[in-house]
Amino acid sequence: FYIQQVQGNHWRSMSDSLHQKIEEVQAERGTIYSEDGQMLSTSIPQFDVYIDFGADGLQEQNGKRFRDNIDSLSDCLSILFKDKSSNEYKQILQQGFNEGDRHFEFKKNISFRTYQQLKSFPLIRLGKNKSGFIMDDKTTRLNPYKLLAYRTIGLDRDNAQKIGLEQTYDSLLKGRSGRRLVRYIAGGASIPIEDYEIEPETGKDIVTTLDVFIQEVTENALMKMMIGNEAQHGVAMVMEVKTGKIKAIANLGKIRDGYYAEDLNYAITPSEPGSTFKLVTLMQALEDGKVTLNSSINLEGGVWKVAGRTVYDSEKHGKFQATVLEAFEESSNVGMAKIAVNNYTSNPTAYFKHLSRLRLDSLSGIDLVGERRPQITRPGDKLWGPTTLPWMAFG
Repeated sequence: FYIQQVQGNHWRSMSDSLHQKIEEVQAERGTIYSEDGQMLSTSIPQFDVYIDFGADGLQEQNGKRFRDNIDSLSDCLSILFKDKSSNEYKQILQQGFNEGDRHFEFKKNISFRTYQQLKSFPLIRLGKNKSGFIMDDKTTRLNPYKLLAYRTIGLDRDNAQKIGLEQTYDSLLKGRSGRRLVRYIAGGASIPIEDYEIEPETGKDIVTTLDVFIQEVTENALMKMMIGNEAQHGVAMVMEVKTGKIKAIANLGKIRDGYYAEDLNYAITPSEPGSTFKLVTLMQALEDGKVTLNSSINLEGGVWKVAGRTVYDSEKHGKFQATVLEAFEESSNVGMAKIAVNNYTSNPTAYFKHLSRLRLDSLSGIDLVGERRPQITRPGDKLWGPTTLPWMAFG
């Protein structure tokens, strides 16, 4: 009873101190930059501070080193943290020493600058074996621009799947882990054993084509349109046409009434292309010599029946005879559907050859994991029917 209840802490501490283990040391993760050198995602070091009051160097000569330094150390701690008086710090340290606490939790999540100051204080500057102070370092991933390009840059989270560029370039950003031999003390805390350590290799930095200024303008413009139209979700992308560089990707989804956030990356999720696809239909017909811009086409007043279904123009224009150019200017669904039906019904394969030449049936190749392949119904597919081509023609 005496060994277990009275001396128990002492023997358990001794047991812990006999345990040694090879421990993995995480490498510092690389930084993601915008093209103009702004940090979009970076790692900042933080430290948890513990005290092993049973450390051999602290207990030498009946704790002489501790007694000689406690007053000056308490003064320094009070000035640095500004949360307790010097006497309060002295009482806390004295109590921990008297109780022989092997794993005293002193401070959590202190910054690198504070850590540097702390290392220069009396007693602490003598090193962990003589002072008992143990600095447990860790890194926290930070997005300095908060929600700017949030889904595109992505997150590095311990307990969740990475997304965006953080996931795509994870193998480069994460670097190579190191290894060290540690000795365990009471409470499960570990102390590295010097001279038995392989240093981790810092991850590589990534420079993107994103531009912080353009990204901000894009997000503000998208937000204005989302609120004005009470939209459920929306995406805006800016590409530098000369180079193909993506300068901004903004994604917004409605979280609740009047509030939007970057909840999903809609930019890489397939959706109906809408009227932008009319340009594809027109380009194909022009290149194949099926029509010219001055060719005549009947817009049927904006309503046309084909294969038992009706094509409607979104705007009531009331036009009948028009040129192909005028049909395009009106963004006429009827006009594009007629061009496709009149010229490609007998040979729809010719229509799809153009889609392949324009690479509209393949992935864009953007370096964001999760891009989904376009869904295109082709002749012979189960969903192919007499209305597939005319409806596809206008998007």
